[in-house]
Amino acid sequence: MNTLKSAMEFASNNDIETWVHLFLNGEGDNEGLSNGLKLKKRYWVGPIEIEARILDRIVGPEPDLEYVEDEKWWNHNIDQICKRIEDGWDMPPLIAENRDGYLSVRDGNHRLGAIQKLKLEKCFLIIWDDNGEDNIIRALGKLNETH
Repeated sequence: MNTLKSAMEFASNNDIETWVHLFLNGEGDNEGLSNGLKLKKRYWVGPIEIEARILDRIVGPEPDLEYVEDEKWWNHNIDQICKRIEDGWDMPPLIAENRDGYLSVRDGNHRLGAIQKLKLEKCFLIIWDDNGEDNIIRALGKLNETH
């Protein structure tokens, strides 16, 4: 259920938001984000394949991140995810917010860390914006121009 394939199926029925909440309240284990997203209307694009280098990670051992994790714990999690990816895991898409033209990963930072460690160039992403899909499309255009 919590795979890229299932996300694509929900998206093909124009219902990616339902998948997001099912994922966040299940395997994603991020009920707080799900509840916050439900507070107002959100606009969604995805899953789309995107260059991983244009994503902003907010979790990790680096002291300047929004959520700082113990380095040993971070590395343990990343290694586990790397193994799953190398074994062919149908990894769920990351979930990001368009923040004035920057894609802030709000769920999937450990998956992004594994993608970075494995030096994978692309990943799948679902993006939300509070003001409309057009904002997401514009942001993607600008990101592709600047990177």
